[in-house]
Amino acid sequence: MLSGEIASGKSTFRKIIAEKFNFTCIETRNSLESLAQKEGKKNYKDRGFLQKYGRKKDKETGGGWLVDESQSTIRDNKQIIVDAIRIEEQINAFRRAYGYLVFHIHLEAPSEKRKEWFIERKKEIDAITSNEQGVEMFMEYSADPTERKVKDLAKIADLVIQVTDSENESDPVIRAASFLKLLPPIHAKNVDVLVGGQFGSEGKGQIAAHIAPEYDCLVRVGGPNAGHMVFNEPPDKFHIIPSGTARAQDAKIILGPGTIINTEVLLNEISKYGLDPNRLVIDENATIITKEDILAEEKMDKIGSTKKGVGAATASNLFSQRLMASEQHKVKNHNELKIYCGSAHDEFQKLNLGKKKILLEGTQGTLLSLYHGFYPHVTSRDTTAMGCLAEAGIALNRVNKVIMVVRRYPIRVKNPDSGIGSSGPFQSNEIDFKVISERSGVPEEEIKSTEVTTTTGRKRRIAEFNWSLFRKACELNSPTDIAFTFSDYISIENRKARRYDQLTSETAKFIEELERCAEVPVSLVTTGFNLKSIIDRRNWI
Repeated sequence: MLSGEIASGKSTFRKIIAEKFNFTCIETRNSLESLAQKEGKKNYKDRGFLQKYGRKKDKETGGGWLVDESQSTIRDNKQIIVDAIRIEEQINAFRRAYGYLVFHIHLEAPSEKRKEWFIERKKEIDAITSNEQGVEMFMEYSADPTERKVKDLAKIADLVIQVTDSENESDPVIRAASFLKLLPPIHAKNVDVLVGGQFGSEGKGQIAAHIAPEYDCLVRVGGPNAGHMVFNEPPDKFHIIPSGTARAQDAKIILGPGTIINTEVLLNEISKYGLDPNRLVIDENATIITKEDILAEEKMDKIGSTKKGVGAATASNLFSQRLMASEQHKVKNHNELKIYCGSAHDEFQKLNLGKKKILLEGTQGTLLSLYHGFYPHVTSRDTTAMGCLAEAGIALNRVNKVIMVVRRYPIRVKNPDSGIGSSGPFQSNEIDFKVISERSGVPEEEIKSTEVTTTTGRKRRIAEFNWSLFRKACELNSPTDIAFTFSDYISIENRKARRYDQLTSETAKFIEELERCAEVPVSLVTTGFNLKSIIDRRNWI
């Protein structure tokens, strides 16, 4: 039940709460007009008449006429807002009918502010021509005997909100929603995070696609300098949108505010996977890569950069664009993407309210983190679970699971073509594909064709598994589960395995050691690159 004097913000409050929390509105004026029309009153649209008519019906029914007129709407809807209650007897009538289900909220605003809002609204809706005319109407309506007593309803309200305490028109709604316990619990754990535990290319795409159908929303951060591959014929390659997009076709797709976007790449993916604005939301603060960003990276490279402009765009976002107070590089200012533009935060609020499950897919690998990797041979962002959460705009306490993906032999891209510099150390012995072939039985040529980067097609370097770095990645990400990939690089026999007990004994021993070091289970094991290449050992609740 909503009450408040004329022009105290009731209509705005009603509109926002209805939109945010799916309330159905019963407008007292409409109900009164309907009742007057039923009784054959010809001037049922006139406000002055309705005020007098309302007083008459209140007196005849003890304020019960409104609850009687509202029965069908209340019966067919779960959450109702009545805008607005004018006398205590109307509130009492609803309380007699619905008891503890009824809450009364009263809005207050200073008289001068209400007058200002009233005139603005009348100019917009009723096309009045002068402030004087608006003031006259405000004073006339305010002088109504019932209207003069509305302010006294604050004394019996469950919640009183002074709407001018904030310039944000949503603030009164948030206060009311908090009081009514409509807001999603802040600590509800409905988010799972997928991150790489090495130098990227751990096989995150295939893992993400495997578990994606279990989620209501898929979220991606990072930029197009990372590519995730998912089995298909031919394989699907995802550079910006989440890797599970094709497998979970009913899931909402969100690109967080920390995403760095190549417009051409994204539009191609949108077209390929048939994404429309009802499914895809790109946060308005996501950053667009410009041609200048790409050129800047092409001019200097001693670390094996992908030269996709991500680092330059990030630097520009942090420095030159910010100091110039420019927003031209943001999604909200790009016409091609405006139809997908929105607020990731607002979308998460809706999902949280509906207790929906969210999968956040990180990109690259922990050991490429700007802060925790081997600088300068790092990327331009924090690639840990915490960094991905920050880029998406998701709180730590929302996290239920953190799945960290590691492969049998970590990889890095080959050193720069210029011969100057390096793509970075492994801190473990670098080996060649021939050694892996001899150990596993996988043909060397097949390994060579596999070990090229998804984004640039560049060849990779490969090294022995590093247990110290694995432990460091565990400490940085605090995973609840490990996904172990490329088990066929231990033995080609693993490609035949469909169950854990069919893996080779050497593989089982390696997995047991991973679990000891990580102190969490290895819940997913990939045995190859096909539809049946993942052994799922999860026992998630």
